Amino acid sequence: MDSKKAMLMEMQKLIHEYSQIGDQLTNINQELVWQELNLTDEEALSLSKENLSPASIKAIEKTVKDNMMSLFHDFMCLVDGVSDPNDIEIENDGVWLGLQIKPKHLLSEQELEDEDSELLLHDEVYDSYWDWKDQFGENDDENQ
Repeated sequence: MDSKKAMLMEMQKLIHEYSQIGDQLTNINQELVWQELNLTDEEALSLSKENLSPASIKAIEKTVKDNMMSLFHDFMCLVDGVSDPNDIEIENDGVWLGLQIKPKHLLSEQELEDEDSELLLHDEVYDSYWDWKDQFGENDDENQ
């Protein structure tokens, strides 16, 4: 299987796994993996009072999966350069050209050396939240 297909297949597996949140909805834990998103007392109490049925949980999981599919689709549109970042100042006179992602075995020696000096994308996911929050998310809890 080629690298692109393998990545997309893994993405689908992850979307499926991460959408299976029934246990999280029925066994409420206020402390989430990332502390910034911990549930408030009110939020946790509201979930514990819901007494969700298996059909309700399945509907929520399908909705979460659909949202994650849309997220990845829109993200890949940004990577491909067929959509533009909104309300974000970008280099190149404001023209978004997309990004190029290559399998590591196809990178030149120079690209590999340059890549080692920069953070990898996964290293920047959580850090970029603070940049976004500073610029757009005055109170992102209200936006969710």
